[in-house]
Amino acid sequence: MNVICEHPAPGTSTIFFGHTGRALRVRCDTLGHRLVVSDDDGQVLKVFGEHGRRPGCLDTPLDVVCVRPEFAGERLPLDSADALWLAVADYGNRRVQIVDLDGGIVGEVQVEAADGTPWTPTGLHWRSPVLEIEGIEGAKTAVHLSAALLAGGTPVAGRGRIVPGSEAWH
Repeated sequence: MNVICEHPAPGTSTIFFGHTGRALRVRCDTLGHRLVVSDDDGQVLKVFGEHGRRPGCLDTPLDVVCVRPEFAGERLPLDSADALWLAVADYGNRRVQIVDLDGGIVGEVQVEAADGTPWTPTGLHWRSPVLEIEGIEGAKTAVHLSAALLAGGTPVAGRGRIVPGSEAWH
């Protein structure tokens, strides 16, 4: 199965499924505090998220990017439900949420500045296996996503939470 993920503009991610010729477009609805998934004809297929602070809730999502996790250097088969995830820059909640294609929460990443204060994610870039996170005022960090999620921490919906403050740079 051939899958191509693109990030054509901030707030939008496109997933092309080569075996079917179909595409999914995922876009941030910042005012509605949710993600909207549509097909290549523009038909809305799924909407998930709502305004709030709980896992799965969003507060002004600014960017979304498709990620394909690797574990021990290997990717999951594309026919696996966990082969593709979405990383969402959850601006108002100062975190990046990782969700599956149905909106189920996988985990979250919170980045802290050197002084311990959380900073706000504004943009995302996937460079497998690393998720690059941009923040306000030019702050940037890079997180090996699978390793960070496997490292665990405080549980979030059964999958784990990470706070990789030592990996941030400004």
